[in-house]
Amino acid sequence: HAVLLHLKRGSSYVLELVNQTSWHHPIHLHGHVFRVLANGQWADSVLLDPDGRSEIAFVADNPGDWMLHCHVLEHQSTGMMALVRVA
Repeated sequence: HAVLLHLKRGSSYVLELVNQTSWHHPIHLHGHVFRVLANGQWADSVLLDPDGRSEIAFVADNPGDWMLHCHVLEHQSTGMMALVRVA
């Protein structure tokens, strides 16, 4: 899979996840815990409503290639999966 993001180890990031479809997408980031900015909760997954968005914040403190994907297997198989590289 292609590397979607190259993140500097130890740096803080805010990502805006945008769902431009008519389906729910539970988005999961491996290797990190993030804060969902809308509610302040710590998580490793966030549910994106249809036509919804969410901002997440985290420190890229775990080096390696990490999957960022939708937890719905059919969605993964059609391309909703990428790598986040922390180095």
